[in-house]
Amino acid sequence: MDKNLDHEFDEYLKAHESEILESLPHFFDRLKNARFRYGRFIIPTFYKPHFLGMQQERLVKRATSVISQIINTAARLYFEEGHLSHAYRIPEDAAELIKIDPGYSSTVVFARCDSLLEGQGLQFVEFNCDSPAGGAYTDQLEEIFFEDKTLKPFFEEHNIARTSRSQAILDALLGAYEEFGGNETPNIAIVDWRHVRTVSEFEILKDFFEAKGYRTTVADPRELKYKSGKLYHKQFPIHILYRRFVFEELLERLDEVGDMVKAYRDHAICMVNPLRSRLASTKALLSILTNPEYDHFFTENQNRIKREFIPWTRRLQDAEDFFGHRKMYLIDFIKDHKESLILKPSTGNGGKDVTIGCESTDEEWNSAIDKALKGQWVIQEYVNIPIMTVPVIINRKLDFAYKKFNFNVLLTADKFSGGFVRLGDDSVINVARHGGLIPSMSSDSAPERFNV
Repeated sequence: MDKNLDHEFDEYLKAHESEILESLPHFFDRLKNARFRYGRFIIPTFYKPHFLGMQQERLVKRATSVISQIINTAARLYFEEGHLSHAYRIPEDAAELIKIDPGYSSTVVFARCDSLLEGQGLQFVEFNCDSPAGGAYTDQLEEIFFEDKTLKPFFEEHNIARTSRSQAILDALLGAYEEFGGNETPNIAIVDWRHVRTVSEFEILKDFFEAKGYRTTVADPRELKYKSGKLYHKQFPIHILYRRFVFEELLERLDEVGDMVKAYRDHAICMVNPLRSRLASTKALLSILTNPEYDHFFTENQNRIKREFIPWTRRLQDAEDFFGHRKMYLIDFIKDHKESLILKPSTGNGGKDVTIGCESTDEEWNSAIDKALKGQWVIQEYVNIPIMTVPVIINRKLDFAYKKFNFNVLLTADKFSGGFVRLGDDSVINVARHGGLIPSMSSDSAPERFNV
């Protein structure tokens, strides 16, 4: 039976309250001097990690090993089943980029599966397969936890294991490069627009890659020049382009990045994730995965995993379908089932415009419906949001507050590579909306921890 490490950690803090009060200022001083920043601001966090129990870890590994297959299969359908391409709602300019063969087989190398995990209940509510972030931030925060002398006895007693998400990222980049046909020690460019707020994470990864022997630069895609068959950032030749810019922003600035796109088209660089990963990042993908009409494209086991771990989701354009085996009329259905539905844009990030029916007034819900009907939106079955305790200091005394949280599973090259938790007071939880971030840890005594 799983130990309740979450409860045991809280009890440990209570038993060492005076030491905790002394340690906390040092913990937050470390954060101030670290690269744990989103723009100019330190990412909110708490003096407590999330703990993944052994049974939970087995559950997550079982689900994600198949989810990874499902994501890649669903993306391949776009190319292999031409009559289904309409289901992806890809604009013409985007389709031209998605067609480009990246030079290796995977449609998705990096994915972050955003889920709600409570006990043995696990539901994947979104897949970020475009430009998933957070792994290196989490590594840095986890390092600060493990260097904390007050917490060290607890981690040692319970065999809490460290996870290098950054190493998993590097391994996946190198694996894609090898399949791509790369035959020399690669230079790596971490590429995103200048002044993005996640630049601190790029710097963490740059230092890590270089410590492992791989020259690395951080570049804006507009700064890249293609000449003599090679792509350069200033005088730095690029072999692997670790793509951190999101696809939709690329479309908006396509006329500014012609050199990069041409190098990608000519196979002069190995870009990871490939641009075609956009197929798997739209929330409309969940509409395909939860629609029985498409089950024959997947194996029996994959269909079982889909039904067990993905909540019912439909694009609004497809929503006149069966839900609970009842025919529905779209607008009436959404209004009548407000308490059990969520409305969200099919693309986009940061939790923008997500509307939760049970937390909205009728006026707010009707306004969201009107907005959704004019664009590319999905409706999704509401999943209860779990709550965890976090330590807080009130009047120089240790206390605990309750926070809602989501569990973010990192997949690299189809393998479970650890995760992290975002938490906050609101149901829509995101660092961009001032949510907090903590590492997810588990006991090293769990057998074959990261072998999927």
